[in-house]
Amino acid sequence: MSSPRVAVLGVDRDGPTRMLLAALQAEGVPALHLDQRRFAELPRGLAISGLYLRPVEARRLFAADPGRASACEAWTQAWCDLAERIEARVANRPGAMASNASKPYQSQRLMALGFDVPPMLLTDDPGQVLEFEREHGPLIFKSASGVRSIVRPFDARARSRLDRIRHCPTLFQKRLTGTNVRVHVVGTEAFATEVDSDGLDYRYAGTEGLATDLRATTLDARTRWLCIRAAHELGLPLAGLDLMLADDGRSYCFEVNPSPAYSWYEDATGQPIARALARWLACADAA
Repeated sequence: MSSPRVAVLGVDRDGPTRMLLAALQAEGVPALHLDQRRFAELPRGLAISGLYLRPVEARRLFAADPGRASACEAWTQAWCDLAERIEARVANRPGAMASNASKPYQSQRLMALGFDVPPMLLTDDPGQVLEFEREHGPLIFKSASGVRSIVRPFDARARSRLDRIRHCPTLFQKRLTGTNVRVHVVGTEAFATEVDSDGLDYRYAGTEGLATDLRATTLDARTRWLCIRAAHELGLPLAGLDLMLADDGRSYCFEVNPSPAYSWYEDATGQPIARALARWLACADAA
């Protein structure tokens, strides 16, 4: 059996995976790239001291070869199953990541931990949405699950299509104003990035021809502690928390991303998120 190494599952065209592999090399940490595109070529009898999971859908990697896609999917799932049981540092265990599959559930957890969360409504009843709007004012809407969606304003166009939610329960939230902050937690470290954007959903502002500016910032002690505590309590040694430091003086948490695309923020700010993750994974104790 080989000497213990940190294993990184994913493809290197993906920014976070590529950046972590480079950080592990820079830190002098023995590493193994579990490249999904070459899953059949990887050696057996591996000794793993740490594991990072950021798999890509196999059907995207092997769109022209369903049989190979199926084999890759089974191989990837085997690693994900192992991640639940292995006595090593894992970022992140799939069971813990599941909290993001239900934003209302995750929001309840965040409130219990001390965060403010926006008033929200998950419904398939158009009448309830209009009543919620009368009570809370301007709204946004998005997916209630872990499936990525673009945050949209509940405006006149959305209102004209409101009847469609009868076939698709949708999450509505009070629209807040303030400063967007993304916080990446790695173990006991926290890296905060202030986001200045003209877009409602800054992740997609570029598709609308709008600018987004990212810069490193510092959190107050309580908010920083809340972020680290929330990630710990959710079982996520690596987490991306989406906050708004609202105009009303409160710190709201929209959600906790269990597989954050931290590379975009690191590229823009120079924050050493990948190296912090490399060091955390390299520690020998299970966590």
